Amino acid sequence: MAYQSDLGTDPLIIDDSNASQFVERWRDEGRAFGMVPRDYRAAPFGSASFPAVDLSMGAILQRSQFADAIKRADEARTTPDDWRKAMEVPIQNQASWGYCWCFGAVTAMTVTYAMTGYAAPNLNPFPTAYRIKGGRNQGGWAEQAYKGVADFGVPTHDVWAGNKEGMSQWQSPEVIASANRHKVTASLELPQNNFAALVTSLTHPKFARPVTMGLNWWGHLVCAVRAVALPGGGFGILIVNSWGEGWGQNGCGVLVESKSIAFEQIRIERCTPILAA
Repeated sequence: MAYQSDLGTDPLIIDDSNASQFVERWRDEGRAFGMVPRDYRAAPFGSASFPAVDLSMGAILQRSQFADAIKRADEARTTPDDWRKAMEVPIQNQASWGYCWCFGAVTAMTVTYAMTGYAAPNLNPFPTAYRIKGGRNQGGWAEQAYKGVADFGVPTHDVWAGNKEGMSQWQSPEVIASANRHKVTASLELPQNNFAALVTSLTHPKFARPVTMGLNWWGHLVCAVRAVALPGGGFGILIVNSWGEGWGQNGCGVLVESKSIAFEQIRIERCTPILAA
């Protein structure tokens, strides 16, 4: 029998048979989406990346290697999702704001912090997205988020609570200091529409990292934290959404392979170091 990942009880699995109905239902429920197609003339491939000398994802896996790589990562508990759960990374909630492009990016940042083994900072994506867009409720893509993170950083919820409007808060010394402590220092833009590169990033035995996924079919951006082996020999991706814990299975869902084809996927390598207290 082919290996199958343990997805818990009653996981939300999104596939070709139900994806369009789910999107229609979520729109009817008033969910905020917010991802728009990236302008690759203005923001070329790789322009959001901050490469480091030791980027070590290595060769991209072949499909015949997926099952073994996923099984090894599941058994070793080395996936970004294992670290996310162990370090209790909170589920973000963009509420009525079309800022998924930044909320998903900051979720990936927070998971990367968790993978250091220290308590992850409770980052608030809203102030950074709000500043990038000049206070407007507008869509975007991950490259925009990471450019804004490089320029402004990301403050924590304790200095800027929730989705509270007010550009003047960016004048607060506490907000500025907190934001400057939280920036991406190394990242890698993976090949577009390349499921194998995504699986490789999530299952690497030493250098597994979360990946932001921009999905055209959904008009939404999410954070990928685990590759999974599905019944029947198929594969998928466990995602963390930014619609609160009430969505899916505690804020998470599984996209089958055909729904995991992302036009933009950026792997977070490292963030500004956390110093032990």
